[in-house]
Amino acid sequence: MIRSAAQSILGQNKSSANPQQNHRPNASTQEAQKEVRFLSAKEVGQIINHAKEPYATMFAVLGITGCRVGEMLGLKIGDLDFSRKVIYIRRSIDSRTKQEHSTKTKNSRGEVPMPAALEKRLRVFLKTGHRENQNRYLFANRNDNPYSVGKVTEYGLWPVQDKLGIPHTGTHAFRHAAASELLEEGAPLTVVQRQLRHGDAKTTLQKYGHVVGDSQRRAINTLAEKIERQAIELESGAELESRSG
Repeated sequence: MIRSAAQSILGQNKSSANPQQNHRPNASTQEAQKEVRFLSAKEVGQIINHAKEPYATMFAVLGITGCRVGEMLGLKIGDLDFSRKVIYIRRSIDSRTKQEHSTKTKNSRGEVPMPAALEKRLRVFLKTGHRENQNRYLFANRNDNPYSVGKVTEYGLWPVQDKLGIPHTGTHAFRHAAASELLEEGAPLTVVQRQLRHGDAKTTLQKYGHVVGDSQRRAINTLAEKIERQAIELESGAELESRSG
């Protein structure tokens, strides 16, 4: 998986000469800086497996659907359509105020597929890990309010990454991972665009063009190797025929 060479914020703080800067950085203020690094599919799986609930299910939703963290925190029980196998993205939670508001853009509002693995996890979570709340949020804290992005990052994500030896990231890294993995697996750009709910394919290409380029290069290399193998086989067959003749 393509990664940024940027040094993690935690590592920078440890090397600081100011002892007051050696404390763990505040997740809500450092989130954007953490987002420069990608996660691989393997790392996403490891994080989900080692995280506690409700964080494990949160990360599964983020990693599998590629939705934004505010959209994930804004999900309600009624947004899960188990009959149609889709999740409706209808609102988002503001990272600062924790208040509901509309999605980032008009195009962001829509639905995303609910694959079997995610459906199973969601059903189990609703039975064993969901906290009932007046507003019927899928993920609600002990005060019946949505979680804040900072708390999810600082108390849910970073401790697991520390345990696994994965450099700190922001929660948006799950969205980048989903997009990159889809493109790596050969999904058409328009499919990834719809999954991420970008306004047009141009936006997707601007953000993930480097992945498309790498995938294209590998595809061409594979094609070249296949042609070369065929050429060698044909040449060997021709040699055998000339000798037998």
